[in-house]
Amino acid sequence: MKPWKILIVDDERDVHDVSRLTLKRLIFKERPIVLYSVYSAAEAKDILMVEDDIALLLLDIFMEDDRAGLDLVRFIREEMENTKTQIIIRTGQPGHAPVDEVIFKYEVNDYQEKSELTSYKLKTSVVTALRAYDSLSKIELLYNELEVSQFELFYSLGQIAESRSKETGNHVKRVGEISKVLALKVGKSEKEAELIKHAASMHDIGKMAIPDEIITKPGKLTFDEYEIMKTHATIGYNMLISSEKTILHMAAVIAKEHHENYDGSGYPDGLAKEGISLQSRIVAVADVFDALGNKRVYKEPWDLKNILEYMKDESGRKFDPDLIDILFDNMDVLSQIRSLYPDYSHLEENIPVNVIFS
Repeated sequence: MKPWKILIVDDERDVHDVSRLTLKRLIFKERPIVLYSVYSAAEAKDILMVEDDIALLLLDIFMEDDRAGLDLVRFIREEMENTKTQIIIRTGQPGHAPVDEVIFKYEVNDYQEKSELTSYKLKTSVVTALRAYDSLSKIELLYNELEVSQFELFYSLGQIAESRSKETGNHVKRVGEISKVLALKVGKSEKEAELIKHAASMHDIGKMAIPDEIITKPGKLTFDEYEIMKTHATIGYNMLISSEKTILHMAAVIAKEHHENYDGSGYPDGLAKEGISLQSRIVAVADVFDALGNKRVYKEPWDLKNILEYMKDESGRKFDPDLIDILFDNMDVLSQIRSLYPDYSHLEENIPVNVIFS
């Protein structure tokens, strides 16, 4: 079975030797233990960035400097956003790092003085920590399974909204994937980019409330029809905004703002530049870029050359120019996304081109 990984972080070689002697034959839940040894916080960071399933750190405070161990705790909990790995502080200088300060100010799971650490106490502490890590892992797994189901539901809702206008569900997937690429390139974390990706799937959820005769009309919309079509942005916002879930709140904002234009000429509120949320500016670029390249009820697909000319021409007016630069710089990745999720249109007839891009 997969072993438990324990990382010993201490600048005293004797501490490593004693820990290994005590723990090397320890078995917990029929799984053995693998011990990693490093002698500084910097080395520990290198391992933690590669090994994402370290169950426990046995951590000294005083190494490269007087705060090395505590700074590593902050790095793990705040920068890595890792709250699952258990951290046991072991110090030979308790007077310089009082237990109350460490326990209450830092997210550690235990605090021990090396002078009082017997073999029995070390084993007990390690087993307790592994048990906690195991429980958190199971909770995380369950949460991820529920989250996957939740995201599948979001995609299904997005696909339903698109299908009413004779779209395939792959438009929703492509917009999400393209949005994630753009989000990462503007400096969003993997977690934030994933959130934008999934929230983007519901950008047109408000179309579910638009009458069929408008949604499915093959020709150009009249002024009154277009005014009705434009209400899908506010309708989508109102459908989602009451939820307390972060992803649905983001989806609500995207639904409302993804037709706002960078120069303020869009709808429903005439927002401009940074007044439009970044995630909405991202989805606006992804949505139009993808929609132009695929057949819709009111138009034939454009070739890539014409799409890129349009996106460039609308940079600074319809679209955030920084995002357009990123779009052009990452065409190889975006082409892969288009290939991975192709459309297989079921519309055979020649349909007039509509000048309105929705």
